[in-house]
Amino acid sequence: MFRLWNQLTKPRVTVLVLATVLPGMYLGTTGYPSFSAVLITLFGTYLMSSASFILNQYIERERDAIMYRTKQRPIPAGEISPTNALLLGIFVAVFAFVILTYFVNLLTAVCALSALLLYVFLYTIWLKPRTEQNIVIGGISGCIGPLIGYAAMANALPIQAWTMFLMIFLWTPAHFWALAIFLKDDYEFAGIPMMPVVSGIQKTVNQIFIYAIAYSVSVIGFYFVDDRMGYLFLLSAIVLTILILTFAFRLKQSMDKVLAKRFFFFSILHLFLVSIVIVIDSKI
Repeated sequence: MFRLWNQLTKPRVTVLVLATVLPGMYLGTTGYPSFSAVLITLFGTYLMSSASFILNQYIERERDAIMYRTKQRPIPAGEISPTNALLLGIFVAVFAFVILTYFVNLLTAVCALSALLLYVFLYTIWLKPRTEQNIVIGGISGCIGPLIGYAAMANALPIQAWTMFLMIFLWTPAHFWALAIFLKDDYEFAGIPMMPVVSGIQKTVNQIFIYAIAYSVSVIGFYFVDDRMGYLFLLSAIVLTILILTFAFRLKQSMDKVLAKRFFFFSILHLFLVSIVIVIDSKI
């Protein structure tokens, strides 16, 4: 049962979502968020994120059955029926909304639910099968972590929260297009119009480099948005910016699929480190 739950809910992706909630929580209060507040906010967010992935797999069950990477997922593999997966996803989403509303506040619950609705309806159902820009617009759903964190602590969404939202928004295309390069054949076989399939790898790596630049500017720009950011954040941001731009430039020059996969994983580490430095520097 635990293995089935993990396959349905993509816990490794959810961990990254939770990592973007924490900076918002720490910046959303003048002191330190209480352990109970952190625990319940992260738990509710975890459940809502899990529900979105369950519903995503329900919707994409036929495409998943075609792609080599996904054909062993629980629904196409017959480990859970589509109906039961749908009911489970709805139940978990409602449960998460109730928990966040009752134990945190309504704004936090609405932010978390909006992430689910954007991911399921805007990205999965509408954009992903129709346009190579699916992840640019649809990626909005993955940017809401900082908003959840701020809402949980301040019951408000100030400019710092939206700047972090922008940061993740600019990070997302480069991150997912790198994976799409590595999985180009799978996406092409399943008829999913990801950028490497529709426009080729050269255009994709050029776009990755452009978005890496924009993301880097937003990371350094956060220093000027929040006066609690000091030299620790600024120096860390500069070093991390140089690293990701160097990586993106190497990928642009080589167009290598293996390097694209490495960039995908490095981008996860990069966003995680940026989030951690924000948390640390906000309290020094």
